[in-house]
Amino acid sequence: MHRFSLIGLLFCAGTSSAQTVVATVQEALALTRRNNPELVNARQNRTVQGQQQTATRSVLLPQARFFTNFDYNYSLPVQLIPTELFGGPPGGYQSIQFGLPYVLAAGAEVTVPIINRPAHADLGIVEQNLRITDVQNLVLQDEISTQTARVYHAALLTRSAIAITQRNLSAADTLVQIARDRLDKGLIEPLEYNRIRSVQLTTADVLYQNELGYVRNLNQLKLLFGLAPSDSLVLSETLASHPASVPVSAVVLSLTERPQVNLREARVELAKRQLERERLTRWPTLSAYGRFTEQAQRRQINFLNTNEPWYRIGVAGLQFNWSIYSGGLRTSNLTRARLQLKLAESELAYERNKQQTDTEDVRNTYNQAVRSLDVNRQNYELSSQNVQIALIKYRSGLFAYDQYLNVFNEVLTAQNRFLNTLSNVFINQTILQIRNGN
Repeated sequence: MHRFSLIGLLFCAGTSSAQTVVATVQEALALTRRNNPELVNARQNRTVQGQQQTATRSVLLPQARFFTNFDYNYSLPVQLIPTELFGGPPGGYQSIQFGLPYVLAAGAEVTVPIINRPAHADLGIVEQNLRITDVQNLVLQDEISTQTARVYHAALLTRSAIAITQRNLSAADTLVQIARDRLDKGLIEPLEYNRIRSVQLTTADVLYQNELGYVRNLNQLKLLFGLAPSDSLVLSETLASHPASVPVSAVVLSLTERPQVNLREARVELAKRQLERERLTRWPTLSAYGRFTEQAQRRQINFLNTNEPWYRIGVAGLQFNWSIYSGGLRTSNLTRARLQLKLAESELAYERNKQQTDTEDVRNTYNQAVRSLDVNRQNYELSSQNVQIALIKYRSGLFAYDQYLNVFNEVLTAQNRFLNTLSNVFINQTILQIRNGN
């Protein structure tokens, strides 16, 4: 019996979904950078792009090939030879046919590039393209990390809102019970009871919306973490457990270059290399080659006959190429490369200003949220105390419902403002940490 129980437990453990526990936003960012499908695919694409180096470098290395040809000359060339060359009468001609109809050739060829400056420039362009791919992966990692920070803190926010809304709903339930008793005793009008009941239903709907938001945020986090929808994800951190935050000065943020700016800088460098490559096309190329061929000609297909001769042909030499005129193509390519360089430099200047403005906006938003957080916390605590006092007064008949409702609406406003400020503090704090390379 125990054996079957053990087997059952093992089966349940094997079929149950995996559970991932995330304790801090830094753990969330590390998990995203390690397992996010987009980042994993980007790193795989970088490995694939790395093979382009081998293809480009091969142009600068010796090339060797083996070849064989089988030809059938169905119409052989004929040449007229004067017969007087062979002692015949003047004015006469003898037709001579050259070659045999069946020809089989086999050989090997080696080519060694000696001077090829455009090919060397192509190798530098490929290396720069790989650097651009690396920076693009950093840009993607920065964007996904920022998205993770926002969704992570949004999940903590909705979970905190659920706890607060549950307390509000409990208070609303208490009010409904009190109002129901008073209605049965004829102490209040049905209108007042209906208004209290409406507040209870509205609070319950807010709770359901917060629960839906929390589930959506968790599912979005699973997608960012590379988890399956059926996997369990637990966030053990709460907004209240975050360490105290302090304002950040602009000097701290100016030390780290944004990957978006690095990407534009890499593209400027690529445009310079492409322009230099187009200039190098004016240089000639020089390569050495060697070819060895054995050839057999037959009237019939009998190449396996060893009594028939095979003829050897060997050649070695240098090939010099210098393009004099290309129909305006080279000039057009140079002009296009110069325009691309100007465009890349313009995009770099704009991206630098854009990222500086965006980072400054994040810093200002964070500092403002830090300054407002303590005020909103005190306001929320006072409003929470007021709603408890108002509930006691309403229960004892010292407060009318409209008076209690005003206090209750004030605490709702204070709750939302406090939670949003708290979330803004930690979202922008994490974004600043990401932009500082943490």
